[in-house]
Amino acid sequence: MKIENRRQTVQATPACWQREAPCPSLRIEVSPNESHVFPYQHLVTASLTSAEQSETLRLLFSSHDVELQGRNLRTLLLALQDFAVKWLRTMPKRYEGLETGDSGVITGIKVEETR
Repeated sequence: MKIENRRQTVQATPACWQREAPCPSLRIEVSPNESHVFPYQHLVTASLTSAEQSETLRLLFSSHDVELQGRNLRTLLLALQDFAVKWLRTMPKRYEGLETGDSGVITGIKVEETR
């Protein structure tokens, strides 16, 4: 008698960012209809602040201010420090409530010109 080993595969939540070094620029996908590419040489500063249930990661480029809302964003900040993030985007709404462990979750992105 043959016994089959059946395992259920659980689909992982989609990534909000990709680490890849070295990267000359960072692509930010605000929505399916809006994307920006920023050269790392124009990154002036990055800062992370925490509130009760969320974090804010602010990236200031020479001409734009980018604000990311989410959870567990410290790893993303450290990767940005090494200019090692290729792209980032928000987590699709249907996945926001799932447990992601230590993975960073971006729930919102705002990009504004600073001129």
